[in-house]
Amino acid sequence: MIISTGANIDKNAILGNIKKLINQIYKLLPDREENIDWESPLSTIIVEISGMSELLDDHDILFPLLCKLEGLNKLKGEDDFPIYRKTIFECLNLLSSLREKVLEWQD
Repeated sequence: MIISTGANIDKNAILGNIKKLINQIYKLLPDREENIDWESPLSTIIVEISGMSELLDDHDILFPLLCKLEGLNKLKGEDDFPIYRKTIFECLNLLSSLREKVLEWQD
């Protein structure tokens, strides 16, 4: 698969990266519940998805995903946890949609 830089990247590498991001985002939930640092991993995820958005043309998924992830940084209070949790699952759904799109791409 040719990405925006002109590099030919195996579709399975992209799918593997999406799977890793899904796992990392899901892990933000128990980390926050157990008072483990979730903000540093969140920052790393945002950086990686920002880079992905430079390489892939699926901005209809990646842009709202980045918006939601950035918004998680504002949800730090105990009362914010329900919306934090809901937003995590929305992010996971967006990444699942991206995975489905990648599966449909021609090799």
